[in-house]
Amino acid sequence: MPRFAQFLILLLITSAWWAVPQVQAHHGWSGNTAGEVEVTGTLVTGVSLAGAHGTLQIEDADGNVWTITLAPGPRTHRAGLRENTIPLGAEVTVIGERNENPEVYEAKVRRVIWEDQVFDVYPPR
Repeated sequence: MPRFAQFLILLLITSAWWAVPQVQAHHGWSGNTAGEVEVTGTLVTGVSLAGAHGTLQIEDADGNVWTITLAPGPRTHRAGLRENTIPLGAEVTVIGERNENPEVYEAKVRRVIWEDQVFDVYPPR
């Protein structure tokens, strides 16, 4: 087969691959089934919208650092919560579902509150 034909086939395969929507890794609420939780703490790791879901970390009054899982990046962004919106050291309250393991300080949240701003990353239905 001539090199030009090989090149065209490779080009077509590559084009087809990029034309198909890529599937992102995604997880649901499993693992976060211990019930509703509201945590207030200091923002120690800012909002990140990289990956399948946005994240942030807060330290509560007892010194526990909570890993907070937000909605997927585009949805969190549409809710008005963007990277660098909330400064490090700010007091933040989150409301969502706690991890079923009581030794794991993690929650997947629906709402983030900072000062007078409310970010419903998963709006109420």
